[in-house]
Parts: sequence; structure tokens; C-alpha cells
Amino acid sequence: MVLSRLRDYRRYVIVAAALVGVVVFVAAWLALAAYLVHLGNLDALALAEKIAVPGPDSALDWPDLNLRAVVAQPDDQLLVLLHVIWPAHPGRAAMLLVALDQGDRRSLPLLSQWCACRASVCPLRQPGTGLELRRRQSLERVHALLVAEDTAPAG
Repeated sequence: MVLSRLRDYRRYVIVAAALVGVVVFVAAWLALAAYLVHLGNLDALALAEKIAVPGPDSALDWPDLNLRAVVAQPDDQLLVLLHVIWPAHPGRAAMLLVALDQGDRRSLPLLSQWCACRASVCPLRQPGTGLELRRRQSLERVHALLVAEDTAPAG
């Protein structure tokens, strides 16, 4: 009698554990789907804002850019020179001199990583001379101040 109740109890525990596993699996897939939809919405919103600008003159108005070089000042890690191109128009390039935040230790390695893997980056203007660079299909962001820009044909 006790053994049959113990076997029944084990069956209930196994069924309950299986149901919990299924619920966790479905919840994980739903969270992943929500995350991917959120990233897609960020990319679509950024692209819609860029399309509204007629004839972009600044690299910050390009819908997409790739980092070709990231050069930090040897004596001052706050000033970084970025050589960027517009992938859709390889003849368009720019040099951006940006200032990173004083206590920011992750932006320079992140920019270097994006440059090394030729990541697609979305530039966004911020109030004043601020800018935000966001890696597409990701939530990775770098905030900086634009010090100077030189837009010229790539050559």
C-alpha cells in the first residue's frame, strides 16, 4: 500500500517537473521573440528617421555606417578618431573626432571590437553635439560628443 502511494507520488512529481520544463521553455522562446522584435523596432525606427533627412551631408545622418579605423589619442584616451564609411555608398567616408566620457572604460574597446568585425552601426544625433552609436541587431551603445567631422569621398 505504501509502495503504491510512493509510486503514484513519483509519477505526479515527474509530470509536474515536465510541465514546469515545458512552461520554462515556452517562456524562454517568448522572451527571445520579444527581444528580437524590440531590436527590429529600434533598427526600423532609426532607419525611418534617417530616410526623412534629404541628402545627408553629415555621417551622423547616414542610415548605416561601418567603422574602418578607431584611433585613440596616445596621451588622452578620451579623444578618439573614427574613420567611417557608408556601406551602401562606398565612395562616402568621414573622419569623426569624438570625446568619450571621463569614466567610460568600455566604449573604446567596444568601438575597436565593432571595427574588427565590420559591424553595422547606426549613428544617432543627441541634443547639442552629442551622438550615440548603436550596433545594429544589438543593444550595445556608445555615447560621445562630436568634436569635429570631416566628410570626404573615400579614396
